[in-house]
Amino acid sequence: MQKSLQILGYVLFISGIMLFGLMHLAIALFIPHLGGWSSPPGKLATVLNEMIGWAPYIFSIILIIVGALILINNLLQLSQRDKD
Repeated sequence: MQKSLQILGYVLFISGIMLFGLMHLAIALFIPHLGGWSSPPGKLATVLNEMIGWAPYIFSIILIIVGALILINNLLQLSQRDKD
């Protein structure tokens, strides 16, 4: 059970990083087609609004955080088990 939870943590973390990177690639490819942006939201927010990319962008951050929390929890449990 512990090994499968660790694998799940790695899969979530890596897939979150890949999605995050792909979103930044899409943002970089979309910026030349951007008509203009206003200063308060900035370039990133303007591009994400125009290409409707907030959902995958936030989802990638959530995947990274959940994967990292699972891995940290697993490492803490392993260190506690080694102490005992």
